[in-house]
Amino acid sequence: MPTVLLTRPQEEIPKDTQIFKRFGFEVVSLPLIGFEEVEFAPPRLEEFDYLYFGSKRGVRFFLKKVKEIPPSVRVIAVGEKTAEELRKRGVEPFKVLKGSSKDLVELAKEGKLQRGKILAITPKEYIKSIHLVEEWGFGLKVLPVYRTVFIRYPLSVVESAVIKSDIIIFTSPSTFMSFLENLQNRKELLDTKIIVAIGKTTAGAIEVRGFKVSFIPSRPNTEVLAKELMEELDGSKGKDIKG
Repeated sequence: MPTVLLTRPQEEIPKDTQIFKRFGFEVVSLPLIGFEEVEFAPPRLEEFDYLYFGSKRGVRFFLKKVKEIPPSVRVIAVGEKTAEELRKRGVEPFKVLKGSSKDLVELAKEGKLQRGKILAITPKEYIKSIHLVEEWGFGLKVLPVYRTVFIRYPLSVVESAVIKSDIIIFTSPSTFMSFLENLQNRKELLDTKIIVAIGKTTAGAIEVRGFKVSFIPSRPNTEVLAKELMEELDGSKGKDIKG
């Protein structure tokens, strides 16, 4: 059985472990990031036309302080998990985007979103390309409500996890950056590993640092990833999918 190394936050590891095992993988886990709340003053939502959430954590941290969203404010979510988090709290998204803030920019560019003022709920380390909506006549206020923190391990723990694994799964640029910091000067350990990214944004963050991404699923979803990755491995019939 191929062994995957899961690097996402601890809260998501148990569910992902079950999914990967169901598709025939062995699992090693090394949670590499966590999250902390950033202090913020609740804004006057009635001043905005759109409320943008880039992640489910943004929903959680924001709605801890802001208990009600005015019906006049249209909510935009990135990804089904973010949309699900909103629905749990009684908020039905106006639009659900597939990938990232780049999709929001595309809507603005193509005229598929009525111009207005956007409040974007983000982590402190957000993708700056969201500001491109301003070039298409939208107002934008970015409100960071949480920060990503890297989890540090002794080098021996990281080495052991990598050596046991055939495949390393990265679900965000932050998981990869934390991984590199933990790996220190042992980057050659990746030479024989299959590197998998959950989506194009994560893949870009990996490849810009000189590492090859061997697999990206058709959708940024753990179940889709596990299923398609096993199909790819079965189809390769022992060939190296690293290419």
